[in-house]
Amino acid sequence: MDQLSCLRMFLEVARRNSFAGAATHFGVSRATCTKQVAWLERSLGVKLLNRTTKQLGLTPAGLQVLENGTELLQRFDDLRESVHDLSRDVAGVVRVGVPPAFGTQRLLPVIGEFHERYPDVQIALSLLTVRKQETFVEQGLDVGIIIVPVLKDASFIAIPLAEAPQALIASPAYLEKEAPIRHPRDLQRCKCLVNWNKAPTANWNFTGPDGPVSVRVQGPLRSDFGDALKEAALAGMGISMHPYYMIAEEIERGDLRVVLPDYEPSGLDVYAIYSSRKNLPLRVQVFLDFLKEWAKRPKSWSKGMGSGVTPQERAMADAG
Repeated sequence: MDQLSCLRMFLEVARRNSFAGAATHFGVSRATCTKQVAWLERSLGVKLLNRTTKQLGLTPAGLQVLENGTELLQRFDDLRESVHDLSRDVAGVVRVGVPPAFGTQRLLPVIGEFHERYPDVQIALSLLTVRKQETFVEQGLDVGIIIVPVLKDASFIAIPLAEAPQALIASPAYLEKEAPIRHPRDLQRCKCLVNWNKAPTANWNFTGPDGPVSVRVQGPLRSDFGDALKEAALAGMGISMHPYYMIAEEIERGDLRVVLPDYEPSGLDVYAIYSSRKNLPLRVQVFLDFLKEWAKRPKSWSKGMGSGVTPQERAMADAG
């Protein structure tokens, strides 16, 4: 067997703590995954994993192979890319992590355009949650798309892509049953749908005519899944807060209405993050360059509704 392929498989098993997860990642059967790891153990003459029916653990040798093997494969990949780049052919797989709503609604059209320009580059799209942003490299990702209120200091490099202003929204049916909402403090008597990733203490922050306002809310549903909260709002369960990129079309159709338009919720920013290692594979570099190009285009959802977006800009705005 190919030693590097077996090493790559073992590292993925170790990262995911799962044979099934590693097999799915590489698109092979679990039996193939198990066979490659077993072959690597025989080749090295040591046991790398402690296996039981319920859990998987690394042996001391496995921990050492995980640490040193990751660097070894990175150096080999850099060598292969530097040789391959001599021909200037752009090919291979770019592994991209992205939050689900942004990936589905805004990034997929960008990937389609990228594919037209670079048909030999395949994008492997994965879910990247807030809790796993700091470890996107360890997850085997080349690029991560993150949407955050504040960019924390980290070991990665960040490229700003867009602003992501937010809005409070609710269905017309819910608002018809609710007393008028004129100030954020009125939200305390409303049914609010809270994203605990963005508001772990259920505090919603706004900037209004008289400056900053913060209010603690409550309601029938809390989740870290933004799409679920949006669907709950559409169903009339209450008021939720979302970036415009998730709700622009529903607002335009009248399925959702903006609540408290004079009070702007705290905004978010969209970044592409990648490893700070020196020799990026060419396929990753051209994808990042493409994202930089896309970042320069007007996007109606990055300005919010009714915030000065002209018809010409809306026509020019890409699907992002």
